[in-house]
Amino acid sequence: MRILFVAQKYDYGRPERGYGFEYYNFYESLVHMGHDVIYFDINAAPPGEQLSEQLLAQVAAVRPTLMFTCLFENELDRSVVRQISDAGDTVTFNWFCDDDWRFDNFSRLWAPAFRFVSTTTASALPKYRAAGIDHVLKTQWGAATHRYRPQGRSLRYDVTFVGQNYGNRADVIADLRGSGFAVQTWGTGWSVPRWQRTLLETRGIRRLGGGALLRRRAAGTRCTQDEMIAIFEQSRVSLNLTAASQGSGRQIKGRTFEIPACRGLLVTGAADGLEEYYEPGREVIVYESEAELPELIRSLSNDEAGRGRIAEAGYNRTVAEHSYQRRFTDLFAQMGIAAS
Repeated sequence: MRILFVAQKYDYGRPERGYGFEYYNFYESLVHMGHDVIYFDINAAPPGEQLSEQLLAQVAAVRPTLMFTCLFENELDRSVVRQISDAGDTVTFNWFCDDDWRFDNFSRLWAPAFRFVSTTTASALPKYRAAGIDHVLKTQWGAATHRYRPQGRSLRYDVTFVGQNYGNRADVIADLRGSGFAVQTWGTGWSVPRWQRTLLETRGIRRLGGGALLRRRAAGTRCTQDEMIAIFEQSRVSLNLTAASQGSGRQIKGRTFEIPACRGLLVTGAADGLEEYYEPGREVIVYESEAELPELIRSLSNDEAGRGRIAEAGYNRTVAEHSYQRRFTDLFAQMGIAAS
């Protein structure tokens, strides 16, 4: 199938940070499925008429069966997307993220422009129906198993966390370290103490270059995709903190599937619907409150055989059911388009 893939190509649209999530997980998985995939970088031109003209020209030149879009913000013109949808030659589809807090001011506004849309948030389905949007498909995050996979690396770390530092994450990590665990963290923001962040974000200092300095320092603890995959495999315990970046909800995240795909032991916060994908206690470890973590991790640290059994069971379930190839095949079937 010929697919025009419309999304950011680079991490948060910044080439200096390398390829982004959409490239590594969605685009590469579609290519590995054998599809003819043309990448349209949504940041190739400033949002507006120029970008719209480029998109329309690409659709006319490529004549794709499917335009697979993953919007980050309002990069496209809704009327242009609707024009492509109404033409009928190309099935238009958008994968929505964060519907637990972005539905009202984002997904609800964009969904009518597409032939199909998807959500990973079960609680958003009644909201779509109430808004008269009946072309929404339920899906879930997964793992790009061609990339996220074990490679026989030896254990190296006790407890690790890979992800941005926001919300109460610093408190959770500090509490674990205070309980005697050697927790190592990677991701934007871990190298910036709170007092320093507050100082650099004050209006006067930000104007004098504090914002740029903060961004550089915050990026200092990021790791590459390959390094992250190695960390997952080499950790006795890999944490997944599920609080959303905004609001009070808990989310199933990509890490939920990426860590087991590397045969890592996933210790994750609870999230709505998680039990549909893994059996807690047998394939992954699930905690309800961060207060449980010290005792839970101490118990796991002393049970090498148990950790291995759970990691292996989580890996087998992921490979069998939770790859993006599987997710996309299911979505294409629901859309009524050929999967190959």
